[in-house]
Amino acid sequence: MHLSRLLAELTSNCSRTFLTRNSLHCNAKARITMHQASGLCAVAMSKMQPDDFSSHSKVTSADDAFLHSGEKEDAASAGVSGLERGSEAENQKEIQSQENVESGASDKSAAKQECGRKQRKRGRRADSEQDAEKSQKKKKQIQRPNYFVSIPITNMQDASRHLVVTSISSAVTEVQEAVLERQPGLAKAMIPVATLHVTLLVTHLADQEQVDLAAAALAQVEPSLDELLGGAELVLPFSGVAHFRNDVVFVALDPGPHTRVLRCLAELLCGGFKERGLVEDDARGFQPHLTIMKLSRAPKLRSQGIKRVDPSLYANYTSRFFGDQTVERLDLCSMLKRKQQDGYYHTETSLQLGRRRRSEPDEAELLRISKRLVEDAVSRALKQYKQESLQNGGGPNAGQTDGETPEAATDDGK
Repeated sequence: MHLSRLLAELTSNCSRTFLTRNSLHCNAKARITMHQASGLCAVAMSKMQPDDFSSHSKVTSADDAFLHSGEKEDAASAGVSGLERGSEAENQKEIQSQENVESGASDKSAAKQECGRKQRKRGRRADSEQDAEKSQKKKKQIQRPNYFVSIPITNMQDASRHLVVTSISSAVTEVQEAVLERQPGLAKAMIPVATLHVTLLVTHLADQEQVDLAAAALAQVEPSLDELLGGAELVLPFSGVAHFRNDVVFVALDPGPHTRVLRCLAELLCGGFKERGLVEDDARGFQPHLTIMKLSRAPKLRSQGIKRVDPSLYANYTSRFFGDQTVERLDLCSMLKRKQQDGYYHTETSLQLGRRRRSEPDEAELLRISKRLVEDAVSRALKQYKQESLQNGGGPNAGQTDGETPEAATDDGK
């Protein structure tokens, strides 16, 4: 009876132990390594061999062994639970650290995006500022010079001095004709002799108010200029032909004290115009010269293959003396307005220099007055001739048109 109860208890314990072993085995398989699981299984199985239940004493020892096995299994179960809790804690730490990393990454990403937005904003602002500067520069470039202050070339043959004086105008004409004989295509690049001048200053005048300011600036120079000249005349000797980049051909100014005076004159003018906001540059790059031809007058020449003026075309005149020009006046001239009857640029105002004053007409002015008188006389003669022809019913030239009268032909010949 006692034995059968022991056997029943043993069977129950074995069943419980077997189920516990399976449960532990499944849990260990998921949480710990195969080596730890196999070790626990070996300990449990060694305590459940059927040969150990052959006697009563052995049953007792087996019972003790199962008790010890249960304790060990409980310890193993506690160890597995501890491992599970440790694994869960580690998982929580890993999850937390991953979340922290992700949070830090998101913060960095947000910071980068914000920095990128600021950079793009600064870039757009810089681009807008650059565009504004470019537009202002472009606007300034569009405002091309339309006025200039010049010294006109009025050198003529002077028979009253009983000397053979070289005419600058005639010498320039000779050079231009020599060039055109060898290269006729440069005809449109020639500077008309009637417009020969030395440029002292160029500017852009937007309206009549600025033209009046420029005239006032020119008049303001007179006292300083008189002091600079000291009552003497300013004479400019021209000699030799040179060029700028084979694009502009000019007659050069001989070096001498007159060069310094001319530079001082250009600086005085530039200062007066700058005070009134009419120019921005100074006169440091001023290089006086007398232009006689330039390719920019005829842009189509470049499309025809003419991109430079060959120096050999005027090689015979590189040391030629062209004459002396006494500076008689300074003119404020327009580049765009219609030229005057004598062929020179439209002059807004003039400043007489040296011994000449505005009350004393110069040679060019006397020539313009004489030409107007001749034109008026011819016009009156034509009117009188027409009236007489109508009154007499037609004269000997009645079959001719007005433009074919001898007087008209003579004027056209001039």
